[in-house]
Amino acid sequence: MILFILLGVVVAIAIALIVVKFVPVKLTPVISIVLLGAAGYLSYLIYSGIMEPIKFHKEKKVRYAKVIKQLKLIADAQDAHNTILGKFTSNGEGLIEFIDTAKFPITNTRIEIVEENRGTSWSPLMVEVEKKVTDTVGWEPVREKVFKGRDYKNMLNIPGTDKQFNIETSAILRANQVLASVFEVKIDKAEVLEGMSKSLIKQEKEALGGDDIPGGYIAIGSLDEVTVNGNWPPLYDAMIKNKNE
Repeated sequence: MILFILLGVVVAIAIALIVVKFVPVKLTPVISIVLLGAAGYLSYLIYSGIMEPIKFHKEKKVRYAKVIKQLKLIADAQDAHNTILGKFTSNGEGLIEFIDTAKFPITNTRIEIVEENRGTSWSPLMVEVEKKVTDTVGWEPVREKVFKGRDYKNMLNIPGTDKQFNIETSAILRANQVLASVFEVKIDKAEVLEGMSKSLIKQEKEALGGDDIPGGYIAIGSLDEVTVNGNWPPLYDAMIKNKNE
């Protein structure tokens, strides 16, 4: 866009020179007014061309932070679900119900001295050994421990849209040959940035990283590895934390 604007400026200057040389003097005031208007319009376009990317990057961070806040809620819910039930879930509404009802066990671990036979049944050799014993002494609601003061009821809603996040789950074989539950939630950047410059959205979807979220999606979790981390840089976590404080 800026190249076209600069080309327009060059054309306007050329027209001005032609006017000076070939247009009758009595028409000069009218043409001058027209040229001034065109110059003003071109100045506005130049200003808009400079400011549009600045406004875009400022607004995208606000929109991304809102989406990431929701994704972090989902990840915390999935982490609690996996801790208590041993797997992740693709049922978003069920995940909310889980938060309402599930409880973490409160445990107490102690060391007991017990006797073990290190010999045989016909020639016993009893020795005292230390054994770690874990007792469940109470229960703590997931809602109170992890989600107190957090709006988890609406965590499936994608901010700024009328859509909801889609949670995908799977299982992968780890290096120790044990199946592990995995999950992933992702949203196309174009959906989050809807209504903004299409050319800038296209550039944003090609971002490589650094202070930008790489690729075309904002995502948390993975179907290829066991993780509850997101693909965004730390600055978004800091934005959310500062806003909550």
